[in-house]
Amino acid sequence: MKRVFHHYERLEEFTDGMWRITRGDGRKAHVEASAALMRDATAFEGAMLRALEEWPLSCEHNLSAENVNRIAWLGHAGCCVGAGSPEDCTRVAWHTLTQSEQDAANQAAANVLAQWTAANEPKDLFSWGDHGA
Repeated sequence: MKRVFHHYERLEEFTDGMWRITRGDGRKAHVEASAALMRDATAFEGAMLRALEEWPLSCEHNLSAENVNRIAWLGHAGCCVGAGSPEDCTRVAWHTLTQSEQDAANQAAANVLAQWTAANEPKDLFSWGDHGA
């Protein structure tokens, strides 16, 4: 897959606040909201699918980078879209999950990544089809 870049100011994750800093009661609420979302694998997968639809530039920029943790990025994106939580609060929330909850959340993210990859993999420009010798 060819890596795609976009200027950070065009990325939906930037404009939607995935990288904002929250403190105090707001931070605690974001951590709790992220943890609750990640504990519900079905809702979490739905939030990540929403991120695919609502954040096309961010997804292209981050998911075309095969050398980064795309599963983690999808989780952060899903928690931002689905729970309004910034990335750092999602990281804190991750450590409140049990191992089985983490495994289920990772599987949900892997499912979403597989869908994105299948929809965005390079297409063959030529196919022998019925035209072979």
